[in-house]
Amino acid sequence: MIEAIYYNGTIYTMIREGASVSAVAVSGGRIEAAGTDEEILAMAEKHTYLCDLKGRCVVPGFTDSHCHLMATGLDLIRLDLRGVRSWDEIIVRGRAFIEEHPPAPGEWVIGYGFDHNIFDDPILPDIHVAESISTQYPVFLDRICGHVGTVNRKVLEIAGYDDDTVVTGGVLDKDENGHLNGILREAALDYIRRLVPVPDVNMLARSAKKTMDIANSFGITSMHTDDLESADFDSVMAAYDLLKSRGEMTVRVWEEVQQPRVPQLKNFLQRNMTTGWGDEYFRIGNIKILTDGSLGARTAYMRQDYADDPGNRGVAVYTQEALDEVVELGHRSGMQMAFHAIGDGAVEQCVRAVEKAQNAWLQKKLRHRIVHCQIAGRDLLERLAAAGIGADIQPAFTASDAPLVGSRLGKEREQESYMWKTMLDVGMTIGGGSDSPVETLNPLWGIYCAVTRKDGEHKPEGGWHPTERLSVYEAVSLYTRGGAYMSFDEKEKGQIAAGYLADMAVLSKDIFKTDPEEIADISVELTIMGGKICYEKDHSAPLLCS
Repeated sequence: MIEAIYYNGTIYTMIREGASVSAVAVSGGRIEAAGTDEEILAMAEKHTYLCDLKGRCVVPGFTDSHCHLMATGLDLIRLDLRGVRSWDEIIVRGRAFIEEHPPAPGEWVIGYGFDHNIFDDPILPDIHVAESISTQYPVFLDRICGHVGTVNRKVLEIAGYDDDTVVTGGVLDKDENGHLNGILREAALDYIRRLVPVPDVNMLARSAKKTMDIANSFGITSMHTDDLESADFDSVMAAYDLLKSRGEMTVRVWEEVQQPRVPQLKNFLQRNMTTGWGDEYFRIGNIKILTDGSLGARTAYMRQDYADDPGNRGVAVYTQEALDEVVELGHRSGMQMAFHAIGDGAVEQCVRAVEKAQNAWLQKKLRHRIVHCQIAGRDLLERLAAAGIGADIQPAFTASDAPLVGSRLGKEREQESYMWKTMLDVGMTIGGGSDSPVETLNPLWGIYCAVTRKDGEHKPEGGWHPTERLSVYEAVSLYTRGGAYMSFDEKEKGQIAAGYLADMAVLSKDIFKTDPEEIADISVELTIMGGKICYEKDHSAPLLCS
């Protein structure tokens, strides 16, 4: 049965650059046929739903290849610190939040999204800021990168942290007198996350659904998400099962499972859930491993010292031997591995570990990937390509990070940063993600950044390191073909062709004919998942379908 026909459009199939059709027929949630209006409309049956696209541009539904789906939704109900410019502003917002949303017994005050690099005085907030918000409740302020945060004394007490505490792979900052100043980095901060009271399953499901609705409004139909920072695995699974039972899964989830050490990974593997396990709405994706921190926090692990912090190379979460052990176990067990690695030191550790595992288990082709891969010269990129390791890049980072990369790394290493075009040139597969809630979920913003290498004010002139700009087709591919390949779905998603899932995004303008400077202004008018509309821009006055 032909359930729906979408016709009279410019439907870019992404099979190759420029390839398009004007109509598609949908059956069983998949593309039955793609071709001309005449060919496809001839397939219509009595109850076929017809949608006149009125010439609109259509692309495959977007895939966000790395984000934090549940955390994005949870942050919508937390203390929003995005855009603050001072310690005082954090305190004012924090106190107002507590007054408006008095915490229940045992509840924490969690703030997210501050970036000290944009402060008038760019210094990380310390324990005095958190204490000024509240001494009654646990206060946890999370920097936008998620790799450094600030807590009050109540949190330090709950964690059992004191001046003598040492955390492997983490840092507890101290003041000039050798006392903890409330600033925590990497593993020291990760432990705090595990102490935060876990939201119940209903709250997780509501948060996930909020994020899915936002994602659908941006044309996203698939998301690769790391949710285990928000809740334990069983709670995450239960929340998605609840959404499935309600028919509310409007994105296809590829779950990135954080299991940082061998004992945890062994326990997870006993579930017999290897990469790809699941159904059309939820699948187990990769084992997610954090190998370093962030550039903004100076915790990304570098091969050389930071230019603006001599003696500091960042934080290596693993020794090479410890990383090798985790990767070998995951690899031989059939698990794709995804490595958060921003600095070139961390990227080098990861490629060494994968090379070693693949040499021992030659039959395994698991499409391991580096998440972020921001600082990596051509030598490392060539090794990644040779090992079949892809990259989940966040093009929006070029807009937000460009002002600080030179000061952090110096001019020479700045040339080896965010090398998206070089990745393609050496043969790597790359997918596009947002890292939401760090950046907006909007793929059209990411595509604009990838194509122009400019910020929201269209600066710098000519783009930041313009030789690394992508073509529009390459940039759209990040969020379609690239993301699909990362999850072994290149014959299921990322293209509009017979047999593929009927996941599509209808745009307000033709992205391939729009001035690149205006790509970020394009909006999504319809999002279609499995042939059914899951988002419509104007519900009261449908523009397209009747």
